[in-house]
Formats: sequence, C-alpha cells, structure tokens
Amino acid sequence: MAIHPTLQTAAPGTLTAQQARAISAWTEQTTASLQNLTISQDASTVAAGTVLRGTSVSLTIPLDDHPSTTEPRPAPRAKIANGAGEERPQRVSLSYRHREPSRRDSLKRREALLKGKEGSRRRQRWENDRLLNNPWAQPPAPTDWLPQPTYPRHETVPYYLAPLWDAHYAHQDRTHSKRSSKREEKHQIPKELRMRLKHARAARGLLQDLEEDIRHFVQKWNEKQLMLEDEGLTDAPSPADISEDEDEIVFVGRNGQMHDSPERKRVLRQMRKDLSQHQERDGEKMVFESLAGDRGAGFGRWLVHSIASYYGLHTWSVTMGNPSRRAAFVGFYPPPPSTRDEQVSLPPASMTASRRDVTIKPGEPLPRPLWAQI
Repeated sequence: MAIHPTLQTAAPGTLTAQQARAISAWTEQTTASLQNLTISQDASTVAAGTVLRGTSVSLTIPLDDHPSTTEPRPAPRAKIANGAGEERPQRVSLSYRHREPSRRDSLKRREALLKGKEGSRRRQRWENDRLLNNPWAQPPAPTDWLPQPTYPRHETVPYYLAPLWDAHYAHQDRTHSKRSSKREEKHQIPKELRMRLKHARAARGLLQDLEEDIRHFVQKWNEKQLMLEDEGLTDAPSPADISEDEDEIVFVGRNGQMHDSPERKRVLRQMRKDLSQHQERDGEKMVFESLAGDRGAGFGRWLVHSIASYYGLHTWSVTMGNPSRRAAFVGFYPPPPSTRDEQVSLPPASMTASRRDVTIKPGEPLPRPLWAQI
C-alpha cells in the first residue's frame, strides 16, 4: 500500500508561495534597473512653451553598466505535510535574468582580431600574406590592375609582311610535325606492355634484367659490324656459309687485308668466344629459357617478344631437348626453319607489325630503356 503526502490545493484566484517569490524577485530586479532611468522632455517642446498631449519622452538606459549587487537571501525552506518537523531547502528557478553587457563593435577591434597577437601564427600568416618582412617586395603598379588577355600576344605585323610571316610559321610547323612523326614511328613503347606492367609492378625487375641482356647483345653486334666496315669485309661470308665443294673465294679489304688472314681469324675467334659465353651466335641470342610445361614462363617469353619489337629485332620461341625446354630467341635475321628436333613458333602478328623498320644501325645510339619509361 503506497502512502502519498497530502498537498494543500490553493483556492482559485490565489497565488502559491513559489509564484509569490518569483514575482517579488522580478519586482526587485525591475526596480533596480529603473533607478538609472532619466526622463527628459523634448527640447523643441520646451522652447515652444506649449505642452502637447500624447507626446513621447526619451528614455536613457545604460547597457554597459553592471547590474547592482543585492544581498544574497537565504534559500527558502518549505514544510512537508505529514512530516515530523523536517525542513528541506527548495530550489527556486527564475526565468528573468539580467543580460550580459554588450561590447561595442569597431574596425579597430576587427583588425586586431585579424592580425592576432604578436608572435602568434595568425600574426605570422598575416605578415606573410602582405609581404611586410620581404625587402624585395614591390607594390603593384597601376598597369597591373588593367584587364589584359591571358593568351600569348605578338607584336603587330605590317600587312605587306603578313604572307612572309605566315610562310615562316608554316615551315616551322611542318618541320616540327615531321620530327614528331619520326620520333613516334621509331621505338614506340608497346601499348599492351604499358597496360600490363601498370597492374603488375613486381615484373619491372624481370623486364629490366631481360632488357639489359638484349641491349648488351645489340651493342656487341654493332661493334662487330663497325669493325668489319672499317676493314671493308662486311660482304665476306662467314666460315659456316662456305662449303668444302665450292671453290675458295678470297675477299680483300680496303687496306689489303684478307678475310682469312691470321690477324682477322684471331679477332673473330675472340669475338665468337665472347658471344658463346653469352649464348650468342651469328646475330641471334637466347634470352629466356624454361621448361615447356611451365605456365608462368609464358609471361617472360612475352616480355622478350615485346622488348624485341621495341628494338626492331626478330624474335621467336623454340621447343627443344629432352626433357623439352622452351627458349625465347632474338636476332637480327629471321629465324631458321623448324627441324625434327626443334619446333619454332613466331610471336603474334601484332608484335611483328609494330616492329616496322626500327632496326638499330651500327653507330646509332641505343634508345632509352623501356624499364625507365614504364
């Protein structure tokens, strides 16, 4: 069984104790605020000496004055019915509060807020924006504020010189387009190679190793061709091309040196030895080798074909040996025909078509490597 205190209900038309205290507090605050009012009559009315009915008076209310302090009153205590003489303090909530004094806004205060305190970051930014501590700062000239076009402007050309002017720039445009077309045709980066390496960044190291091997092969071959051109023996056949049944033909160079002279044989023997160490022979080189059943090696052979098309070389793949191995070759001449022991397969036609005539001639510098451009 719950026991509730019985509260005395006020008769209609009477105020409760709390309402009476709120009204008294508001009355005291209003009286304290009206003590500083000054009521003055209009000066024009006083000068006229007549008193008009319904005229208004001016009120002067100081907004920035602090409110008058009143003595703190003890918190009222309320008695609870059916209580054994217990008294508890009761909180009073007033909805009428004094407004804080308003501060006058001024340009000086705004500028001070924008600048910030001395040594602060706001002050440093403000000084840097206005170049205050820069001794070489120059104020803008009147011409800087004039509206000007943003496109490049040329000096006025006389009318009778306009045809010569147009012909000069037309010639420059044609020469520039020819140079750019030559650059685009020669040593183009395969588009498929760029797209695939964009998503496989780890294959860049494999590309660099394969390309450095091919560049070394091309450089050695060009050095050999330059040496033969200097001796005038570029048309001399190699020993493998000469059969025993045919008559021996002696080629004499420009300086009277024969192709089968001891000195030339020694130089060629040394060059063949160097080429054999790098798995090179007669203008071709094996760059990549793997087992025939290795599926991951297909990407390496595809890289070899892409690099060969960039340098203008012939490329092919050969299946040979037991167990069968798959090797990728590059060379300056077309691949030999297939035999019973070796099966030769050529790359797709798209790679051979993009090769065009970009073979590097002896004495020409090598193009920029692929791995540095992708």
